Amino acid sequence: MNKEVKYIFVDLDGTLIRTDLFLESILKLIKQKPLYIFQIFFWLLQGRQLAKAKVANLVEINVESLPYTTELVDYLKVQKKQGKRLILATASNQTFANTVAKYLGIFDQVIASDSTNNLKGTNKLASIQSIVGSDDFIYAGDSLADRPIWQKAYSNIFVDAPIKDIEKARRNGKAEKIITHTQSTGIAFIKAMRIHQWVKNLLVFVPLFTSHSYYEPATAFSALIAFFCFSICASGGYFLNDMLDLEADRSHSTKRFRPLAAGTLPLSIGIASAIILPLLSFILAWLLLPLSFFIILIFYYIAINAYSFIIKQVSTADVMTLAILYTTRIVAGSVAIGVALSSWLLSFSIFIFVSLAYLKRYIELYSLSEATNHSVNKAIGRGYSVSDQETMFTLGIANITASVLVLSLYINSEEVISLYQSPQLLWILCFLILYWGNRVWVGARRGKIADDPIVFAIKDRVSQLVGLGFLIVVLSAKYFQI
Repeated sequence: MNKEVKYIFVDLDGTLIRTDLFLESILKLIKQKPLYIFQIFFWLLQGRQLAKAKVANLVEINVESLPYTTELVDYLKVQKKQGKRLILATASNQTFANTVAKYLGIFDQVIASDSTNNLKGTNKLASIQSIVGSDDFIYAGDSLADRPIWQKAYSNIFVDAPIKDIEKARRNGKAEKIITHTQSTGIAFIKAMRIHQWVKNLLVFVPLFTSHSYYEPATAFSALIAFFCFSICASGGYFLNDMLDLEADRSHSTKRFRPLAAGTLPLSIGIASAIILPLLSFILAWLLLPLSFFIILIFYYIAINAYSFIIKQVSTADVMTLAILYTTRIVAGSVAIGVALSSWLLSFSIFIFVSLAYLKRYIELYSLSEATNHSVNKAIGRGYSVSDQETMFTLGIANITASVLVLSLYINSEEVISLYQSPQLLWILCFLILYWGNRVWVGARRGKIADDPIVFAIKDRVSQLVGLGFLIVVLSAKYFQI
C-alpha cells in the first residue's frame, strides 16, 4: 500500500454522488413531459446506452444541488494536490459526466457511456486498462458491478459497498479507503413513507365519530381498513412526489434531508415503492370494502398524481386540490362504513382545509424568504412568490373563520337536537377551533412552525390538548344532559 499509484478512477452514481443520474433524468423528463414514459420504454428495448443518450439530450441536471459524497470529494481534492491523476469513470452518459466534472473541477479526464457503449462492469474495466496500460490504478466504487474493477485495481476505495467486497479487500491489503453512511436503507425507507403524515388519514374516522357508530365492531373494523388503505396509498404518493421534486427539495432548508433528495434511499427503491404501495392499497380496498370506496381511492390516487405532476405548480388550484384531497378522506370514511355524509360536515371541512392548505404554502414561503434573505423571490416548483405571503395570511384566517361560522350554524340546526343530549356544549368547539386556528397562523407568521402544520400539530402540546378537549366536548354533549 506504500507504492505510489498515479491513477485514481472514480465511479459517479452511488459513489461520487448518492443518486443515479439516469433514473433522475428519467424522472425529470417524465415530470416535464409525462407521455415520454412510453418513448423511454421503446429506447430501453434498443439498449440502455441508447436510452441514456436520448434522455441526456432532453434533460438538464442541476449538478450544484446533487447529493455529493463529501468525504470522498474532500479525499480526492487532497490526492489531486499530491499529483494524482483523477479520472471520472462512469456508466452515466458522457453529457452528465462532463457537467459534473466541470462543476467539481478536480478531474483530469472523463470516460462515460455514449449512444453505443454502456460503460459498466467489464466495459469500464477495458476502458480503464486502455488508459493505464501496465500501470497500477486505484478505483472508487460502490456496487457489485464494480467487482471486476476492484479485483484488477492495486487498491480500492469503497462507498457504501457490499461487506463481502470490503472484507476481501482488507484481507488482501487493498482497502485504500472505506466510506460508509450510518443510516440504514430500512430506516430511510420508513422515513420516506412519512408515517407521521398518516395522521391526516384519521379523517376517515370522522364519519364513524360523528355518526356515533364507533361501538359497532364491524363498522369500526371497516373504518380501520379504510385508514390503512389511504395511508399506504398516500405513502406511495409521497414516494412519487419526492422523486419528482428532487431538485426543489434539495434547494429547501429542511426538505433537502428527505431520504430520496439526500440520497440515503436509492431511487430504484423509491420507484418500486411508488408502484407497489398504491397497488397493495387497491387490493385491500377491492377485497374488504365496498366498490364505491375502491372508486374513491382510485380517484384519490389519480388526484395526488395530478397534483404532483401539474397542479402543485399552479397557484390557488394547488390549495383547492389539497382541500379536496383532505375532504375526500372524510367522504371515503362515510362510504366505507355505509353512513350518509352530512352537508354540514362537508362545508365545514372545505373551509378549514383550504385554510390549512394556505398555511402549508405560507410556511414554505416564509422558510424560503428566511433561508435566502429575500434573494430568491419565487418558490421552486410552486406558483407563488414571497410577496404572496400577506395574501395567504388573509385568506387563511378568512377560511378558518368561515369554518367556525358553518359549525355555529350546524349547532343551531334541528339535526343537532336529535343527536345530542346537551347540544349547547358544542359551542365550546367554536372557541377551540378559533383559538387553535388563530394560534397556528400567528405562530406561522412569527416563524415558529418549521415545515408542515400537521407535523407541528402532532408535536405541539397545546394542539394535543385542544384535540383532547374537542373529543371530550363532543362525547359530553352526546351522553350527558345538562
